[in-house]
Amino acid sequence: MSFKPEVPTYTANQLEHMAADLLKSRLKVPIEIPVDIDYLLEQEPGIRLDYIPGIKDRFGIAGLVYRENKDRFRVIIDAEIADSVRHQNFYRFTVAEELGHIKLHRKIIEQIPDEETAIELHQHTEYEAMDRNAKRFAAAILMPSKYVLQDARELYPDLVRVAGFENREAVRDFMASILSKKYQVSVEAMSYRLNEWPIRVFEKIDLAMRERLEFLD
Repeated sequence: MSFKPEVPTYTANQLEHMAADLLKSRLKVPIEIPVDIDYLLEQEPGIRLDYIPGIKDRFGIAGLVYRENKDRFRVIIDAEIADSVRHQNFYRFTVAEELGHIKLHRKIIEQIPDEETAIELHQHTEYEAMDRNAKRFAAAILMPSKYVLQDARELYPDLVRVAGFENREAVRDFMASILSKKYQVSVEAMSYRLNEWPIRVFEKIDLAMRERLEFLD
C-alpha cells in the first residue's frame, strides 16, 4: 500500500500546540477535566462514531478510522471496550487517538475507503510513526499540559509532607495515581505524560525533593 502525499512528520512542539488549539476552539475555557472526548469528537464536522463487537479479537486493535464517503469519516471502536466500565480509560484514549489520526493524517485517511483497508494501514511501513504521533496528540488532548502541571503543583506539598523528602518514588507514584483518576486515563499513561516534555513533573519533583522544597517550580 502506498500513499500520496507521503506520511507527514510532526515535532513534539507542533503536536502540543495542535492539541491545545483544538481544545480551545471546541471547549469552554477553563477546560473541564476530565476532557469529554466523545463530545470533542462529535464537534468535528463530518465524523461518525460507531461501535462494533469483536474488532479487538479479530484484528488485535481497539479502534480504526476510514473515509465513509466524500463528506464523512467513520470512527469504529470495539463495542466491548466502549461498554466496559473497566476499560473506560482505554476507550477514552482510543477515541482520542483516532481523532488524532484524522487531525494529523487526514490526507492519508481520505485514501482509506473501508474497514479492510484501515486494517491494512496498520501494516504499513510508516504506520509506527503515525501511531506514535497520534498517541502523543491523544495524550495532549486528554492530559493538557497546562492543567496537569497546575494540578501537580497543587498536589505536591501534601504528598511530600506525607511521604517525606527521602521517598521520591512514593511521591511520583501517588502523583500519577491521583491524577490518572482525575483525568480518567491509565496510571501508565499519566506517568508517561508527567515524565515528558513540556510537563516533566517527575524532574521537578526530583529537584524539589533534593533541595527539600515544599513546592514545585
